[in-house]
Amino acid sequence: MSDEKRFGTVDLVVFIGMVFGVASIGAFYAFKDRKNTSLDNYYFGGKNMSPIPVGLSMAVSFISSITILGYPVQSYIYGTVIVWFGLSTAVQVVIACIYYIPLFHRLKIVSVYEYLEMRFHKSIRRLASFVVAFAMIFYMGTTIYVTALALSAVTPVSTTASILVTAGICTLYTALGGMKAVIWTDTLQSGIMMAGSVAVLIKTTMEVGGVNKVSMAVKQGGRDTMWDFNPDPTLQHTFWTIFVGMGLTWSGGACTNQLITQRYRACKGVKDTRIAAMVSAVPMVSFMVIAALNGCAMYAYYKGCDPYNEGKVAVLDQMVPYLVVDIFSDTPGMAGVFVSAAYSGVLSTISSGINSMSAIVLEDFIIPWKPGTSEAMRLTTSKVLGIICGAFVTSVAFLTQYLGKTVVKIAVTIIGVKAGPLLGIFTVGIFFPWTNTVGAMSGLVSGIAFSTWVALGQITYAADPEKVRRLPLSVENCLLNPATNSTALDFTNVVYTLSDNRSIFTTSTGFTESISSQGRPFLADTLYAISYTYLGALGFSMTFTVSLIISIITGKKDPKSLNPSLFVPFVDNKCFPMSVRKFFRFGVPELKETKIDHLPAASEKLLTSSI
Repeated sequence: MSDEKRFGTVDLVVFIGMVFGVASIGAFYAFKDRKNTSLDNYYFGGKNMSPIPVGLSMAVSFISSITILGYPVQSYIYGTVIVWFGLSTAVQVVIACIYYIPLFHRLKIVSVYEYLEMRFHKSIRRLASFVVAFAMIFYMGTTIYVTALALSAVTPVSTTASILVTAGICTLYTALGGMKAVIWTDTLQSGIMMAGSVAVLIKTTMEVGGVNKVSMAVKQGGRDTMWDFNPDPTLQHTFWTIFVGMGLTWSGGACTNQLITQRYRACKGVKDTRIAAMVSAVPMVSFMVIAALNGCAMYAYYKGCDPYNEGKVAVLDQMVPYLVVDIFSDTPGMAGVFVSAAYSGVLSTISSGINSMSAIVLEDFIIPWKPGTSEAMRLTTSKVLGIICGAFVTSVAFLTQYLGKTVVKIAVTIIGVKAGPLLGIFTVGIFFPWTNTVGAMSGLVSGIAFSTWVALGQITYAADPEKVRRLPLSVENCLLNPATNSTALDFTNVVYTLSDNRSIFTTSTGFTESISSQGRPFLADTLYAISYTYLGALGFSMTFTVSLIISIITGKKDPKSLNPSLFVPFVDNKCFPMSVRKFFRFGVPELKETKIDHLPAASEKLLTSSI
């Protein structure tokens, strides 16, 4: 990228100021709590934090830099249908508030996967923890890499330096400051992210000539795709594939992901936690919808002169930073604000992930092995685990840098396919008391294997362009567009060969068309052709079905003998008749309010009474 499309001095000052501010918060809480050896303080912020910062923290942990940098590109290519990604995030809040938040507060567990041991067996708990830990490390590593790659296009900071600085800052303030540092830095970062995203939307819209001009460009470019209700599951982006498919996947993240559920316990009670969850919905929906609208505005700005096809950017992930330094070239500091917003996204995701990872490893692997470890030693171990986790994440980021896009795809696939099976195993455990240990283990393994198999099939055999429906991009007006100053490149009839021996070519309008198809198996155009947004639903369905069937075959549990603290009736609101509420308990005795201490003995007692 040319020098005129890079940061200025004021932009660098703004960016460095943000990084310094974040690091200072972590250092402050590390110093303030240096004599506090409580794990509750380290992992849950003392369990008395205000729901507003907790809610903001949940939102920005969920919304990574991939949202700030990636979703505008998705909207740029696929149109307004991408807005449904944002609206679908509200589904998870409803499910979490009704069912999961009361359960987790009742059981007082540190690791969310401890529930699986209490309900089924320790082997299921450890399998789930291992899968999540593996996925989180790869996701965090690729998030750092993607962000570093994009930022290196507009800043003088190299990709390597960006990876080291990002991982180092996150690891230090998270390992030393704990959950309070994470939540309060997330709160600061949420403001930076919102300011940066809104500034880009307003400025780009003004540059184009107003909202009407953007709307007109979107319609003329065939990008008014939001109201696509085609039920075909092989179409990659429709209302159904996004709202239903991703709604379920988001729910898996909100209800069974340690990164989010750990924040539920940071509030002092169920009421405050529900408020935090509802607070989180506002920025989650807003960030993703604004990101999609930024993509529409970006399309209107570059209509007829696409920077990617013109060769101005090396990869599509660099489109948004390129736009930012372009539109704010005459406003020193504003590009720095947006890049700070994107960087805040990755800082939040990594810091939250490191804190959650150390909790998972400590609670699910180390304490069961060394149950007599003192509180002070556990806190020290947690900090060391945070540093080790940061080192692993950094290594994955560098591995991704050298191995390229395939690793990125695989890592994102891993994160996607684990949410459905995990939500499935929690669903059968919480709502269906006759599910036994054999059925649960069979269901979880089957769900993970099935969704991974489908995902790898989708990577191996490229989707039919008619199902992907990538919208055209053009460079025909580059000489006339004031946003650029170079000659358009000719991308007509460039031929590529895909991994399945199918050739494609690009036309002058940017459409991708199929030429031939040889040796494609039947599954390539059936099972593997299902939209990637349904991967979570496929894994959920397989886990749910296999768990119940195997439990019935091997001998289902007697609901009357089980501990009611481990269950949540599907319908339990007092506005329903007692007969209806009793039916949905499926034979489990009515819950009586009892205190459940978070101690190994208490967990063992619950485990014994439920197996």
